[in-house]
Amino acid sequence: MASTRALAHAPWSSSKIQTALRCPREFHYRYVDRVPESDASPEARIGKAVHGVLERALVGDSVDAAVAEGRRLMHNDAERRRYDALAAGVGAFIDRVAAFRRRHRVTRQFVEFTLAVREDLSLTQFHASDALYRGIFDAGYLYDDGKLAVVDHKCGERRTSLAFSDQLEGYAVLAAAMFRNVRAYWLGVHWVAECQVDWSGPVTPQQVADELAPRMLANIEAAALAVDDGPRPAPSDWCLLCSYRSICPAAHDLLLEPVDDEPPPDWEL
Repeated sequence: MASTRALAHAPWSSSKIQTALRCPREFHYRYVDRVPESDASPEARIGKAVHGVLERALVGDSVDAAVAEGRRLMHNDAERRRYDALAAGVGAFIDRVAAFRRRHRVTRQFVEFTLAVREDLSLTQFHASDALYRGIFDAGYLYDDGKLAVVDHKCGERRTSLAFSDQLEGYAVLAAAMFRNVRAYWLGVHWVAECQVDWSGPVTPQQVADELAPRMLANIEAAALAVDDGPRPAPSDWCLLCSYRSICPAAHDLLLEPVDDEPPPDWEL
């Protein structure tokens, strides 16, 4: 059973857990006080726009029209160049999905599909008051009588080795609650910039029950413990990217830290 402190901040998600473990002050700004972001990064804005293009393309909308609409959200030429480079890969991903459909018997597609579970890991509504953990599949496919492929879009730099991330493990737990007849879960990360999909899997329902679900619950408890003593700041390099850096005193102090003017050592012998 979940602890009282974990339930106090429910529903949890992968990003909410990561925020709690990274910086309790940021967690309170975002999830407790619900302070609007004052310093959203260009990367976040670009990523959100590209996700929107992928979502529309997957449901059959014109890729060109979706790209043009997303481009209008960019603030300057540098953002537009980065956005254009990422959006150029959308067509290739749609082609890969079409090829997948030709090779397999796909019975259902999911786009921006919401799921949530209670503390006993039974299924509930995404916005229900008893939801403990929830997530959104960027794309998912039921295929070949008992298999589920879940894909998460990432606009950042590709990682060379893909182990199970907390986010992917959470997706597997959510999927296991929803799709009781699935025998194997394939979890993939779509690296938009490189037009590549890396897969972890297959994962069986038994692995979800024995390994992934307990680990997800442990992560929730660790995150709840991290923020239990209030909005404590945790200054780090993340402060340079944090969406609340302009209003956070700790980030302000870190960013204005004086530079040591002492000259470098003389290495001449």
